[in-house]
Amino acid sequence: MSTLVVRPALPQDEVFLYDLYSAVRAPEFELAPIPAAQKELLIRMQFRAQLAAYTETYPNSCYHLVLLDSNPVGRLWVAPGEGELQLVDIAVHPKLQGKGIGTVLVQRLQQEAAKVRLPIRCCVFRFNPGSLRFHQRLGFSIVREDQTHYYMEWRPVPLL
Repeated sequence: MSTLVVRPALPQDEVFLYDLYSAVRAPEFELAPIPAAQKELLIRMQFRAQLAAYTETYPNSCYHLVLLDSNPVGRLWVAPGEGELQLVDIAVHPKLQGKGIGTVLVQRLQQEAAKVRLPIRCCVFRFNPGSLRFHQRLGFSIVREDQTHYYMEWRPVPLL
C-alpha cells in the first residue's frame, strides 16, 4: 500500500520542484523555434517568477512537497484567505498523472475545508482543459472567467 505525504517544501527540494515545473511546462515549448538552452533559461526564469509572485501574493501560504512512498512526486500550494482556502497551485509529475494522486490531495483539502465550513477557490488557465476537467470532476464550479482564466470554487455541503 502506498503512502502519500505532504510536507512543507524545503530549500533542498528546489531541484525537484524546478524539474517538476519544467516537466509540466515542457509541452508549451515543444514547438517553439528557439534553441534548447534558451528554452531552459526561459523556463528557469518563469519558475523563479512564479515562486516570487505566489510568495508575494499569498504571504501566509503553505508551499508543500508531495511525497509518494518517500519519493517526491508533486507540489501543493495552499493559502488561507478571508473566509476561504485558496488552492494556489497543484502539480503532479506528468509521469504520475492519472493515478489519483491529485484527486487524493484535493479531497484531503476538501475535508479540511468542510471541517471549518470554508469554500476552496482556485484559478485554472483557460487553455488547460485537463485541469478544468480535473477540478470539475472534484466538484468545483466556474464562478467567473476572463480571457485567460476560469475562477472556480468548491463549497462544502451545508450542515442541516
